[in-house]
Amino acid sequence: MNLTMNYFLRTLPMIGAAALIWTGCGSPEAATDEAAAADAASAVKSAQVGVMTMAPQPFTHRFSVQGNVETDRNALLTAEFGGRIEDVFVREGEQVSTGDALVKVDTDVIERSMAELKTQLELAEVVFERQQRLWDQEIGSEIEFLQAKTQLESLQRSMETLNEQKDMAVIRAPFAGVVDRCLAKTGEFAAPGAPLLRIVNLSDMKVRAMVSDHYAGRISKGMPAMVIVSGVDTIETTVGRVGQFINPANRTLEITLPLPEETQFLPNMFASVWLEDLNLDSALVLPSSLVQQDINGDDFVFVAAGTGADRTVEKHVLEMGMGSGNVMLVESGLEFGQAVISKGASRVVSGQLVSIIEE
Repeated sequence: MNLTMNYFLRTLPMIGAAALIWTGCGSPEAATDEAAAADAASAVKSAQVGVMTMAPQPFTHRFSVQGNVETDRNALLTAEFGGRIEDVFVREGEQVSTGDALVKVDTDVIERSMAELKTQLELAEVVFERQQRLWDQEIGSEIEFLQAKTQLESLQRSMETLNEQKDMAVIRAPFAGVVDRCLAKTGEFAAPGAPLLRIVNLSDMKVRAMVSDHYAGRISKGMPAMVIVSGVDTIETTVGRVGQFINPANRTLEITLPLPEETQFLPNMFASVWLEDLNLDSALVLPSSLVQQDINGDDFVFVAAGTGADRTVEKHVLEMGMGSGNVMLVESGLEFGQAVISKGASRVVSGQLVSIIEE
């Protein structure tokens, strides 16, 4: 009995120590789980985000097409009939006015024909005058009178034709401008239709552009536009004319845009034309970088709902409109005054409590 009691007394401290060790091994795991849960809850509650309050903003949408600088006053002058070039009155770069003589073709043959015709015409006038006097006195036949009259009129018309041909021998400026190129040389032969000079007037310039028929319903006369020629100038203008025909080859619509006189553009320059088809003074606009897409392909943003520093995250599915640069027009899904999460949106979920960073 004493031995048994002594053994129990000796083993009792060991049993207590084992119990303490067992208890100690279980409590750290429970404490760790509780601490993790507490930290997660604290992290959810303490997430900080930046917001952008939706306010009315102007929105302008433009699209670009390619065009070519042109002018209707760009004339390549040619000879109307063949002949030796007798004189060249202008040089390249010279300013000329409407009607100025530029080149003269030799008219010796025409002048000789005119001299011969003049003699015949004088004779015909005398014959007609005598026949006229006889006819007035009822002497002679009507046929002789009519023949004399017809002969005179025929020779008069021939003289007029030769005078016109003589005038055509002098090539004149059809409008005021600059002699950009002079190919005529004194003594050379000018063939009919061969180019002799080019005259250009830069006071009536325009840009001709081709627009896809996709935009046909959005193009109208007077639409604001911007013409850019790289390295030269940028001009603000409006659409002057909208074509009434779709080219079946490339499905495009032709438009023209007038240019001011002080422009530095030159004919046949390549131009980039930006057409403004939408201009709103007050619109819901978002930076495109804030718009996300869910697994269904819907566009959305997170909104910090509520007031004060602590708010609740809400997911708003959006219907987006046109984009311009780095911003997009919001058609529906947001209202003015709502706070869109602009910083930290990738770290929050719908229903989460967040704190607003004061900027």
